[in-house]
Amino acid sequence: MAAEGGAPLGLPDWRRRILDRALLAGALLGPLAYVPSVWLSVREHLWSLVALDTLLYGWVFLLALRPGWPYHLRASSVVALVLLMALVLGPATGLRETALVWLEFASIVAALLLSRRSAYAVFGASLLALVALTVFMKSAIAPLGSSAWMGWAATACSAVVIGGTVSLALTVLLQGLEETNLSLMQKAEEHRQAEAARQRLEAELRRSQSMELMGTLASGITHDLKNILHPILALTEMARDEQEPGSNAHQLLGEVLAAAERGNDLTQRILAFSRPRTARQLVPVEAVIDEVRRLLRPALPSKVRIRVVVDPPLAQVEAQSIELHQVLLNLATNAAHAMRTTGGELLFRLRWASAGEIVIEVRDEGIGMDAETLARAFEPLFTTKSELEGTGLGLPMSRRIVEGLGGTLVLSSAPGKGSVAEIRLPAAPREDLPPA
Repeated sequence: MAAEGGAPLGLPDWRRRILDRALLAGALLGPLAYVPSVWLSVREHLWSLVALDTLLYGWVFLLALRPGWPYHLRASSVVALVLLMALVLGPATGLRETALVWLEFASIVAALLLSRRSAYAVFGASLLALVALTVFMKSAIAPLGSSAWMGWAATACSAVVIGGTVSLALTVLLQGLEETNLSLMQKAEEHRQAEAARQRLEAELRRSQSMELMGTLASGITHDLKNILHPILALTEMARDEQEPGSNAHQLLGEVLAAAERGNDLTQRILAFSRPRTARQLVPVEAVIDEVRRLLRPALPSKVRIRVVVDPPLAQVEAQSIELHQVLLNLATNAAHAMRTTGGELLFRLRWASAGEIVIEVRDEGIGMDAETLARAFEPLFTTKSELEGTGLGLPMSRRIVEGLGGTLVLSSAPGKGSVAEIRLPAAPREDLPPA
């Protein structure tokens, strides 16, 4: 059985349930013992026992009505109540066999409701109480060795064997059930983690296959576009050179040439997406950030401000400058787009994670993304922008480049709280790096 929320019940939960049910049963069935006991006490003029009986039954009734009280208080109260019944009510009424039953019942209740050590302590206390009752019976009623005394001793020893066996069996059983329950919970957690790992691997496999497919398509598209664009570029440039500079035809052909060059640049971006470049050199990260900042500043709305924070010393990575520039420009462009209506601060921060790793944060104060959009942010061709504003290749290409550099790109966001892109890259070895 599982508790609310699907979590399996442990031994403390089951003990609490047993206690609740036992107190409810005691409150409902208590009159079966309370009425005869009070009737007998009144007939014998044992008014103190009437008061004690009433107090004990009232306490059981109150505990049944207060399930929110601390468990140990309620459980210990029940065990103490049973012991008190044995030590006071039985001898006071002369029903010592009844006291014997209550004593052994106390051990069983303790085994059910308390810890193993507490159960053993209650069993030991029951034995001491039993010895006291035996001594009292010897001195007050039956001489040592008499049939009455021997009968009492035989009954008491039988009760000890039965009560002790049941108490020990219950403690072992409950301990075994708890260990089994913990083992099942551990296996369930291991299964959950294995299932989560399997789902992550499947997602990574799908992403890898998607990227591989996109790379294959990109290579073919790039080849075809180059074959189309190269003649357009060459012929347009030749035609423009034949026109008078400043003429309308010269300007129009210049626009055509610029559009064709943008198309050629797009083919280079697609090619970089499908086959990241491998020839690398030491690139100063701060210089690339500053270059991106200077490039972005004129194109940003006035209500969007840029701030750069660089923690010393200066950092370098092994990469191509154009790769790192493209990643930061993509992230910054997305950040600026998120703040086009809200405005805010676009923050570049370069800091050291360790002596061998740097972190580049691109943080905005824009509209943010919900969980569903964030989960799909790196899917190729997925975009929330219009067709004229985005292609859905910027983030996938950026992560592909970062991973090709041996780093990671993580995106976090929440609606109304902006977004943070965190790039972690291995730093190039330097003598002046900070200690780890």
